[in-house]
This record gives sequence, C-alpha cells and structure tokens, in this order.
Amino acid sequence: MLTINKNRVMPLAVTPHSFLATTDIFKNIPSEGLREIERRMVEKKYSKGSSLFLEGDPAQYVWFVKEGHVKAVIHAPNGRCQALCMVGAKSMFGACCSLGGGTYPCNGIAETDVTVISYPLSDFLSLMDRYPQISRAVITHISKRLRHSKDNQAFEQESVEKRVLHVLANMVAEFGNTIPLTRREIAEMAGTTVETSIRTFSKLEGLGLVSTVRGKITVKNVKDLADRMGEV
Repeated sequence: MLTINKNRVMPLAVTPHSFLATTDIFKNIPSEGLREIERRMVEKKYSKGSSLFLEGDPAQYVWFVKEGHVKAVIHAPNGRCQALCMVGAKSMFGACCSLGGGTYPCNGIAETDVTVISYPLSDFLSLMDRYPQISRAVITHISKRLRHSKDNQAFEQESVEKRVLHVLANMVAEFGNTIPLTRREIAEMAGTTVETSIRTFSKLEGLGLVSTVRGKITVKNVKDLADRMGEV
C-alpha cells in the first residue's frame, strides 16, 4: 500500500536567480511578478519511494520539480505497477489532472530523493487569468502530455522492443541524451518485465544505439533510435 511519508516543508526562498525563471511555465514572467508568486509557494523534500499524492486525493496543488525526478503511477488490472510518465527538474506535473479540480487519478511518486515546489491550485488558476503567457505555456505543456499519452496507447500492442524505443524517445525529450534512469524504470514505463527489458537493452547495445551504466542510459544518436523504431 502506498503511503505519504513525513517530509521537510519550508517556504520557498526568493533568490536573485529564481528557479521559477528557468521553467517553461514562468520564464516569461517579470522578476517582480516572480517574487510575488514565490511568496505563495512551498518547497518540499521527499525521500526516494515516497508518495507526493495518492490516487483519489483531492487535487489541490500544481507541482514543480526542482531536483530529482517524479513519476505518475497507476495499478494496471493485472496488478502490475504502470508508470504513466516520468518528469525531471524544471518540469511541472499534476496539471493535467488537477486543473479541473476533483481528485488525482494516479499516484505521484518520488523516483529519487526530490525537491519539489507546490502551489495552491486556486491561486494558480488566478495566475493563468492574470498572465496570459502562463496560460499559453500550460496549454502547450498539457498538449504535450496528452500527445504522449495517446502515443503510449497506440504502442500498447507493439513489440517490447518498439515500446522500449518509444519510451527512450520520450525520455530523451525530458532529460536529453543521457537519461538518469535504470532499465527497471524503463521496463515499468514500457509495460514489460525487468528480465525482458535487460534482454532488449542488450540487443540495443549490440546495435550501437545505447550504452548503459548503473543508473544511467545514454542514447548515442536520436535519429538512429527513430530509424530503428520504424524498422521493428
């Protein structure tokens, strides 16, 4: 059973080089606006494996990752834990399910030790009214997540190799060519077993597409990865 652990909570410190200014959502907001926004935000630290929120919890906050990475997880009908997405530093998460209110349809899990920032949903909706640039950035963000979700559904019936390649392509978009994830984590997102994932990565390494070391996967050439995905 997933539980929410007790974690450190502190007001967000306002600094000359604001973290928010580095995010896609807030990068076009003037500095005086950022200072006002930051006064309402709370910085929280969660240890690896902790739950930020659980499926069914009231969707009261929008979240931003400052350090580490976070995944959204559901439990599939077969009992397997299915990772819907993984987000890294400077990314927003929870917006797709929280902006409409209601409850979270998934579990938000700290995949590593993480530092996140939470912002009350009601205040964030007011910000979207006040700053059209935030609204545009949120629409772009949600559209991207919805496209990924639709693509994931389209790949459900594909071979394991193609699903793994698809996940890798998405993770390159999130983290760059060096992906700070394990083969187990990729397996979880591809909907396969760790053993099958290891065999698939051995094949991809043999083809010169990727290299793996503990806790890290490097995609050597994104075009070659895309070409392979079209072949299998």
